[in-house]
Amino acid sequence: MADKPKVEFIDNPNPIKKKVRIEQGTDPKNLINRADKQVAKLSGEFEQIFADNILALGEAMSMLRKTDGDDEVALGRLRSLLHDLRGQAGTFGYPLVSQVGDSACKFIDLSEQIAATETEVLGMHVDALKAISQAKIKGDGGPIGAELMGGLRKVILKYNDRR
Repeated sequence: MADKPKVEFIDNPNPIKKKVRIEQGTDPKNLINRADKQVAKLSGEFEQIFADNILALGEAMSMLRKTDGDDEVALGRLRSLLHDLRGQAGTFGYPLVSQVGDSACKFIDLSEQIAATETEVLGMHVDALKAISQAKIKGDGGPIGAELMGGLRKVILKYNDRR
């Protein structure tokens, strides 16, 4: 019978503790207010990021359409841009952008292949994002946002029925 290895316990140092300054006696409400002010400052920057991403999404869609979806680089770029938008948009007051980006990312992730039909479905998502950007729709978009998301859901349901 072989000897069992000895168990070794290793204490993991807490590197965050060295990087984060703890302000003793600070009211959590004040910290939240400061964080909210920083988010508000960055909100203007997000609008520019959103506009830049719309251009990049258009370029990626153009490349994807030229190949009927058979361009791994363009698809990867499209997926990456959509992923970043869905992650950032809600923080800066654009939850509708997050919803559209999430829908597109899930569509890519759940598709067995990306061909001409799938490319058109993705194009509709990008067009929705362009419309949101051009109209400067913040928040959930109200009735217009509900109509946009409802339209995208119908397209995906129709796509699923055809498969």
